[in-house]
Amino acid sequence: MGSEVIGIFEQMITLFVIVGVGYAAKKVRLMDTDFDRKLSKVIINAALPSMILGSVLTADNLPTLSDILMTFGVSCASYLVVVLIAYVFCLVTRISVGHRGVFRFMLCFGNVGFIGFPVLSAIYGSEALIYATVFNLPFNFLVFTIGAWFLTQDNAEGAKVATTWKTFLSPAIISCVIAIALTLAGVHGVPVAGDAFETLGSLTTPAALLIIGSSLADIPVRELIGGFRMWMMSLFRLLVIPFCVWGIFHFFVANPLLLGVVVVISGMPVATNGTMLCYQYGGNSHDMAQGTFLTTVLSMLSIPVLVAFLGMVG
Repeated sequence: MGSEVIGIFEQMITLFVIVGVGYAAKKVRLMDTDFDRKLSKVIINAALPSMILGSVLTADNLPTLSDILMTFGVSCASYLVVVLIAYVFCLVTRISVGHRGVFRFMLCFGNVGFIGFPVLSAIYGSEALIYATVFNLPFNFLVFTIGAWFLTQDNAEGAKVATTWKTFLSPAIISCVIAIALTLAGVHGVPVAGDAFETLGSLTTPAALLIIGSSLADIPVRELIGGFRMWMMSLFRLLVIPFCVWGIFHFFVANPLLLGVVVVISGMPVATNGTMLCYQYGGNSHDMAQGTFLTTVLSMLSIPVLVAFLGMVG
């Protein structure tokens, strides 16, 4: 497993390099806030929906229908637990108005694709990625409904953004519904369409990282690591939440591979698309970029702890 873990760290270093390019681009004025907003719209409305569809259409195989339904159920239940933890955390730590939405988002949604998948592959092998792909479908749906609602109800200006059903009827949501339907119908491995969606979707991660780096350039260097509440959020995001998830679900999930997928995904750093969603829905991009940066750095220490724990209880 040592070589695989090294590969994970290399993946994370790659992440920091691209973030650094975005940081430098803002400093030399190749990027600005207006460009970040426009690029975010392109990614959220075109590239990200393509990535969601491509993940299903390019899959070599899928679990059985019973395993798919079980994975869906466990995924939704785990997010229910995490949402509850997020609300309790914001209440206990007294997160102020204008910051609560972002903190709830950061606690609920982790970086599944860029870091979570390599970690799962290192621990359990490629078989785990099949479950992770299915598990990730509810994630994509929830991040654009509950996650968007968090950001609209408590944003950077401290005021609620008026929402209607149209607010949540985005291309990403439509692609999630289609992807779930395709998965339940057993449709996968579609050559031309799958490759096209996957290619367009491949823009999502590097563009998101550039936007995060550009957002970080607006934050004074001394503030990059955040304050006490940001560090507490990071501790919960990376260790407390996955341990709570394991403590609850190991009583109910008999499949050790599925349980491992749930726990690993629960312990990933903040999702990279959070900063883009802040631009889209008026969330506090300062906090989001800061939390994404800090949790990604700290995950270099927390991931080995998580891997060791799963090794002991597995």
